[in-house]
Amino acid sequence: MSMDNQTLAECLTDLPESPTASDYRDAARALLPYMETNVPPMGEGQSLDRLRLLSGVAHRDLGLARLIEGHLDATQILREAGCTAESDKLYGIWASGGPADTTDITGCAGGDQGSARLTGAKPFCSGSDIVDRALLYVYPAEQLLDVDMRGAGSRECLSFEAGQWRSAAFVETHTWSVRFEDFPLTEENRVGGPQWYFHRPGFCLGALAPAACWAGGATGLVDSLRQRKLNDGHARAHLGAMVSSVCSMNAMLRWGADQMDADPNNTSGTLFPSALLVRHHIERACTEVLDRFGRTLGPRPFAFEESNARRIAELTLYIRQCHAERDLEELGGYLEKHPQFCSSSLMLSFPFYRADT
Repeated sequence: MSMDNQTLAECLTDLPESPTASDYRDAARALLPYMETNVPPMGEGQSLDRLRLLSGVAHRDLGLARLIEGHLDATQILREAGCTAESDKLYGIWASGGPADTTDITGCAGGDQGSARLTGAKPFCSGSDIVDRALLYVYPAEQLLDVDMRGAGSRECLSFEAGQWRSAAFVETHTWSVRFEDFPLTEENRVGGPQWYFHRPGFCLGALAPAACWAGGATGLVDSLRQRKLNDGHARAHLGAMVSSVCSMNAMLRWGADQMDADPNNTSGTLFPSALLVRHHIERACTEVLDRFGRTLGPRPFAFEESNARRIAELTLYIRQCHAERDLEELGGYLEKHPQFCSSSLMLSFPFYRADT
């Protein structure tokens, strides 16, 4: 084992079974040198290695995986924008919108230094008081910002609203709402121009990372089942089906990574529907694993096994980041306009298929 891989293994091993927010921050920051040196960017020929790293972290702990996924996504976005991420800082990415998101930019964007201000509340901020910096999307201005969460004076202009998070799942990742009160902005806080965040090719690349975490979390459940003695045929049948789901998830991640590496600039226009296919397949496979895990073992793991109960709750919540039928509707609309997508190319791969039949 190389020193870098040993560092990764030690960080994951040292994480307690029931981590606190402080444990998560320590573990994520300890992994910063490893990620900077050993985790390749998406779309440059080694995307699968990046996804495997996320799956591996999620296999150990889904809360840590959420923080690591956010950091890697944020630093990739900065790279795409031609900005340099600070190597000793833990980043987050907060792009959730909806009625609870009241953030906006006030003041003159092109005026005097510091004349613009960030105001309002942003929900679903994973690692709200854990990360050092955060990329935050402001919907009225259609602008991505890079804000320092721990700089001198920053804490005077922001506050955390912890009480809105009711679930026990991910409670120690501090996925809170963050409220900004006249938070000063300069041009250096802006990442890309208006709408750049959603229109960049890299948006498709980042869509696979949460799916890799879902797959890792589900694999952790399956591996916990494989360590038990199964006493009946029904349990063995469920295990066989669950291992099949793990294999199919790994195959889909490989396929998705290959699509991203083959066309990182999305010149074909197929990267987003490809990502939707991968995300849908893995969300369905995770749902099946969760269902079969409960059908195999009954209520005991949910009630009496802390690590499995936490993993079940967190995976159930995490896969809801998939937009379900809304994503499928978008995928179906794309297929109507592009009937050859994932059609003849797949059929031709089977040896019994003949074009003239």
